[in-house]
Amino acid sequence: MSATPNARAAAFRARTIATVARERAANPAPVLTTEGRDALHQIAALLDAAALVLETEEPDVIDGITITNVLPFDAWEPLHKATNLAADNPAIGFPPNFTQYVTAPVFRDPVDLPPSLLPGGPVLIAKEGDLFARLHAVHAHLHHTLLTRDGVTVGYLKAAFALHWKHARLAASVAADAARPCNQPDASGPASTPDAEPAPLNLTGLTPYTVGVIRLAEREGLRATDAGTHRGVRRIALNAGGKHGTFGTLQIGARSGKVLRVELIHGNDGTPRRAQGAMNVRLLLAAERIHACPDDCTAFTTAACRP
Repeated sequence: MSATPNARAAAFRARTIATVARERAANPAPVLTTEGRDALHQIAALLDAAALVLETEEPDVIDGITITNVLPFDAWEPLHKATNLAADNPAIGFPPNFTQYVTAPVFRDPVDLPPSLLPGGPVLIAKEGDLFARLHAVHAHLHHTLLTRDGVTVGYLKAAFALHWKHARLAASVAADAARPCNQPDASGPASTPDAEPAPLNLTGLTPYTVGVIRLAEREGLRATDAGTHRGVRRIALNAGGKHGTFGTLQIGARSGKVLRVELIHGNDGTPRRAQGAMNVRLLLAAERIHACPDDCTAFTTAACRP
């Protein structure tokens, strides 16, 4: 028995995206760093390895029914590594969830949009809205032709990754603008008082993906403040407020500016929730139900303070 049409379609997509990665790495434009180009070549090799497994491994058959919605482990492993490489190198323009394009024919799941850069003013909203609208259109076509292996599919996949590339460059420009000296708090101003709002975070040296993770935490209801740097790790304190509110720490590489890990605790007597790696940190923040404790709370425990 040969590979299923679902697996062959996934392999076709993997090889197409591998070509996109190699073409981007070979682009003479001075945009990518050496590290980024190396990551693209590694991603391409991993995608080719996954494609080979998808093309050659026979599907499981249970009670005479061929299983088409399971990814072979030998294909899952290189795809997982490629996902982590994309998350660790956001400047290459591959979203952390890009392997969804490969696995969609197998799992039949829709492809997610990249993390939003909002809020950022009307100009940014318009630019990002246009990119997301075009990605929606591309995703709709790819979702309705999941098993197709032709030049049209190649064209839509390349169009999707071109849009992701534009979004990554937009994210980089937002981070660079936020890090400009003119956008930093005035250090010569009056000293803050205990009741004053904390100074805005200094985003200098952080990757666009890291900035996106911080913005996600803020949108979820966690105030982010600088908690200092120790042994090469910068700590960002997260706090929803109140003695029973969710709090925690986001750790970032001081040199790399990349997200390392996060710990969240739901109140002083809560159980810690932890995640390691940029993508897992984002997933944990997005999935958590952040709890803010009111200033006049009289509850004795976190559980009693729940809304």
